[in-house]
Amino acid sequence: MPYSLDWFIPNQVIYCHFADAPTEEEIRLSIRTIIQMMDSSDSPYIHVITDTGDITKPLPPKKTLEISKEEGTHERTGWNLIIRERSALVKMGVAFGSILIKSQMRSFKTLEDAEAFLKSVDGLLNWDQVNSSVAERSR
Repeated sequence: MPYSLDWFIPNQVIYCHFADAPTEEEIRLSIRTIIQMMDSSDSPYIHVITDTGDITKPLPPKKTLEISKEEGTHERTGWNLIIRERSALVKMGVAFGSILIKSQMRSFKTLEDAEAFLKSVDGLLNWDQVNSSVAERSR
């Protein structure tokens, strides 16, 4: 499967990993699953870390933005953090898209950088509960 989703910190941080060449439908399904996971949590904000470092053929940024706008975002979405993205075009698309869909989004080279950022912006996260096995490819 070109993507996987799991809790990085249960009920607080979702980890999403994409690989290969995700299709439009897979992007839609991943967004819907993230929204369902957020619905199952009682945390005031849920952050999402998305690892795109193993994508071999990304969707065009415009198409990804269209899908994001169509599927919407959860009202308790905190920060959307993109890690290991190699394409400058995709990074620009992510930055522009975050403005259009009114989302807080940042891009980082490593998972460790994303973790350090989350520690600096959300002191309520329970770092003792990290499920590091979901992010093995990123380390």
